[in-house]
Amino acid sequence: MKRIINQVLAVLVLFGLSQTVMAKEDPKIHMEEVTKQISAEILSNKERIKTDSEYAKGLIEQYLLPEVDTEYMAKRILGRQYWEESTEAQRKTFIQEFISLLLNSYAKGLANYDGQPITYEETQYSTSGNTANVRSVIIPQEGEPILIDYRLKYGSDDKWLVTDVIIEGVSMAKSYATQYRERIAQVGIEATLKELAEENKKAKSATEISDEAPNEKS
Repeated sequence: MKRIINQVLAVLVLFGLSQTVMAKEDPKIHMEEVTKQISAEILSNKERIKTDSEYAKGLIEQYLLPEVDTEYMAKRILGRQYWEESTEAQRKTFIQEFISLLLNSYAKGLANYDGQPITYEETQYSTSGNTANVRSVIIPQEGEPILIDYRLKYGSDDKWLVTDVIIEGVSMAKSYATQYRERIAQVGIEATLKELAEENKKAKSATEISDEAPNEKS
């Protein structure tokens, strides 16, 4: 449960980042300003989020996905070998299924946010100024503060994009890389893509609202 809540809080902070203007400014400033707006929106729509998975996914799709460099993350997850060995169609499929995985994983958990305070440390920039790290500190209702680092890259379109999320020292990109590279080594890229698609299909079905009892579904 703690891991799920940490992931949800990470998404909430990313909502704030998604409103960063398209100029090379300090991402921290915009995160502070917009997270207040987004947290209020989530808190005022908690009941709908609990019962309407498509609405919850829509929030993530609207605010988060445009601000994540999904292709860059996909390359990191697959690694140079598997990325170069895969076809263009397989790469597109992996990116699409990876996005679906994020939507299904985080959407339903948004209702777990209960207004926990979020503060930000000063942005740390690389020597070139083209990559940065923004650390957020989230104060849970119980337990120790949660540290979440956001790695960003300044792209050719004059926009900061998220390339990794590190929760309590655990990199999301590295975790997925370990999982999927091991599976590809075992069964191959095509079989791994089919498994990922099936996982997403099951996750989507599990979040659908129905008047039928679970054993009445076909």
